[in-house]
Amino acid sequence: MNIEDLAIFFGRFHPILVHLPIGFLIMAFLMWSFQKWKKSHAFDQAIAFCLMMGTISAALACVAGYLLSTSGGYEGALLSQHMWGGIITTLVAGLVYVVFSSNLSSRWSSAIASTLMMVMMVGLSFTGHIGGSLTHGSDFLTEYAPIFGSRANQLPPPASMEEVVLYGHVIQPILQEKCISCHRSDKLKGGLSLENPESIRKGGESGPLFLTSAEETSELIRRIHLPESNEEVMPPKGKSQLTEAEIDLLEAWIMAGVDFEKPLQSYGNDTIQNLAGSYLGLVKNGSGGNESIGALAAIDSLTLVQLRESGLVIRELLADSYRYDVSIPQTVLANQDLGNILGKLELIKDNIIWLNVSDLGLDNAQLADLTPMNNLEKLRLEKNKLTDKSISLLAKFPKLQVVNLYGNDLTDACLSDFQQLQKLEKVYVWQTKITAKQAGKVELVS
Repeated sequence: MNIEDLAIFFGRFHPILVHLPIGFLIMAFLMWSFQKWKKSHAFDQAIAFCLMMGTISAALACVAGYLLSTSGGYEGALLSQHMWGGIITTLVAGLVYVVFSSNLSSRWSSAIASTLMMVMMVGLSFTGHIGGSLTHGSDFLTEYAPIFGSRANQLPPPASMEEVVLYGHVIQPILQEKCISCHRSDKLKGGLSLENPESIRKGGESGPLFLTSAEETSELIRRIHLPESNEEVMPPKGKSQLTEAEIDLLEAWIMAGVDFEKPLQSYGNDTIQNLAGSYLGLVKNGSGGNESIGALAAIDSLTLVQLRESGLVIRELLADSYRYDVSIPQTVLANQDLGNILGKLELIKDNIIWLNVSDLGLDNAQLADLTPMNNLEKLRLEKNKLTDKSISLLAKFPKLQVVNLYGNDLTDACLSDFQQLQKLEKVYVWQTKITAKQAGKVELVS
């Protein structure tokens, strides 16, 4: 273990140690206040003991806090205020201890002794507040305050689907609830702030969140899909994790173009509208007694169990909608033929809304054998063995809106085939030989 890691290890005891001086010094203050009221010195020894323990624990907390600060991710001004506030409070507490332990309080003027105690409490309160701001955000106390609180500046809750702005009503609250505590202007973990559109576009130390058009290169999508045990996962282990619905919403928003002003109704995407409507409580699902918007024919639970046991990853996009996000991981190819796995999709073909068959070595012939899917909206085909001739095969997916084709052997010769796909809106063509930016109404993003 190197010195830097050892420093951070001991530094992480700061949140534990910092509560000790708070308790001791507040207890000393309360006993002192009681003595002043009763005009007694009965608690002088107890006050001195609490001041001694408060001073020692405050000094230890200062050292641990400094070591923790070396890990980075804290805004300079607040960190400096917290550090010097802690040091000054510790010194004042030590001075007050000298007063009581040396029985100087009887000889010093009452005004001086009172001033020292009050300065200590002001320093303790100030340092604690700044520490809370570093941990929870500078607006932690005022966030929910009426009129001037940050929550008061958010969009009012929508009364109907027509009023919903996807970012303002859905994405921003998710980021506020699950991400802002670590990624804001006064605590830039990884150099990243998610407080506003400008900061989100800027990205952090790892680069832009939306570095390229290919979905898997989106840093945000990559990190929210990591297991909780991974050091790079967002949110980190121990923090409140994103739900599957929140992950789906973030992913859908990114894949739809990362727009901060666009009304939900303008997306023309049933899946995004259903997910957002369910999140906001504007779309009732089957558990509420009403049929979900866009609900499809039910799939037998045994069928889903069998498909999952065969290696397919299946997630329901909206509760009781029977609309599924299906992925085929590379690991299934260790003991199964790709053609056989693709054939199993026939069992739920009309219920697949999103399909991920990336990096499986899929070629034109296998894509041709893939069963038609009448409700497929998003298709990931990146890093396969597809050529220009494969594009015409996508016509078997009449509702296809987004397709990811990066890393395939495609050229501008296939542009006319894109234009034949009536619902297609966006194609990711990073690391292909396609140079055009548009094919009719279809956006080609590279």
